[in-house]
Amino acid sequence: MTQTNEPGSIANMAAIQTAIANNDADELVALLGEQQLGTLQKDYLLDLAKLSGNAKVQDIIKSAPEKT
Repeated sequence: MTQTNEPGSIANMAAIQTAIANNDADELVALLGEQQLGTLQKDYLLDLAKLSGNAKVQDIIKSAPEKT
């Protein structure tokens, strides 16, 4: 159930966190799109994903582009 939230918005970040918590890899891919994540943001999301132990979700976050 992807909604149209601006990439980088608080609503989008909350949706990304929910997708991670729900182990919903497809929703996570849709929410991230081509969005670039800051290093701190990416590390936080990866830590959150590690709590669930879902390797696919972790790989999606690891492969997300970083802001330069």
